[in-house]
Amino acid sequence: MSGPASLFGHWYATGPADKPFRADDPDWNIHRIVEDTPGLPDVLVENAGGQRFLLARVLATAIALPPSDLERTIP
Repeated sequence: MSGPASLFGHWYATGPADKPFRADDPDWNIHRIVEDTPGLPDVLVENAGGQRFLLARVLATAIALPPSDLERTIP
């Protein structure tokens, strides 16, 4: 099964393993894919602090969720 045509706008979160995810919880950091160029092995990710970094497309495809999933978690 292949991933979506573009991962732009997809997201994933990092935070404490012993705490359930909540989008409004400052212990969790939401990372958004802000650039996805077809054919390149990486995507560009931005964290809540505005830092940008590359992430392997294969990993992003495995862990990132569509934007609509984040919208459902915001109270």
